[in-house]
Amino acid sequence: MKTTLRCTMVFIELAVCLVPIRGRADEPKPAVKKAAETKPAQAEAKADKPAEPKKPADAREAQIDAQVQQWIPQFTQQYRPILTTELNFIRQVCDLTPEQRPKIKAAGEASLKEAALKMAELQGGQMRGVARAQNEQPNPQRTIRESIAKVLQDTLTPEQMAKYKAEATQRAALRKRAAIRCVVARLDGTLCLTAEQRDKISQSITAGWQDKWEQWLMLSVYGDQYFPMVPDQHVATHLDADQKSVWSGLQKVDFGYYGGGGIAEADDGWWGVEPAKADAPKQ
Repeated sequence: MKTTLRCTMVFIELAVCLVPIRGRADEPKPAVKKAAETKPAQAEAKADKPAEPKKPADAREAQIDAQVQQWIPQFTQQYRPILTTELNFIRQVCDLTPEQRPKIKAAGEASLKEAALKMAELQGGQMRGVARAQNEQPNPQRTIRESIAKVLQDTLTPEQMAKYKAEATQRAALRKRAAIRCVVARLDGTLCLTAEQRDKISQSITAGWQDKWEQWLMLSVYGDQYFPMVPDQHVATHLDADQKSVWSGLQKVDFGYYGGGGIAEADDGWWGVEPAKADAPKQ
């Protein structure tokens, strides 16, 4: 009896001693507990931490991108006369059906935006310091004509397309001849060319013709202040010493596509679509 009682008392004592030990074993270790307490504090500090300011280069790029977006509607309005002139040409030549008209007008609007985007991106590249080749400047007139011509190929009948190509070829030849005569007449008025010199200069320019020189037809817009940048090999080669001296001193500029040389007429609804409103002048 005494032995049993003694064993019972020992068992109770051991149980009482082990309870604090097990309780301490269940508690997290100091390092783990400290990490658990630190993690929420770190997350809260990270959430409250302000965003790092953009680097100067990133801010500059964002500024240029924003400027490019502002230029697009400006160039769209500036080049619209080119589109209007081209659409009027197609309207007069092709005898379009009501079903063909909306598709061609939509292609024209898309080509106009493409031309404006190219020029805006060129300006943005210049702001970024990207060098460009001398002849790299986009030609909005060519962009619009070529883009519309692709849609005409899929939209017009073979007869309509043949007539368009024939008229377009004749138009290009006439404008080329008019531009050359315009410049040679201007040179003659300043350099007093002989008949032989006029012929040789005309032939040389014709042989080296570039499409962008069609803009020489805008010469009258600039009055008598500037001459187009005709390459020297087409002019100076055929001049005498005195004429070369005068020619080298003339102020020459590369005529741009300001206003396109046409008229931005109001849409009369003939094309069967709503007039473009993105670049419409404010009332």
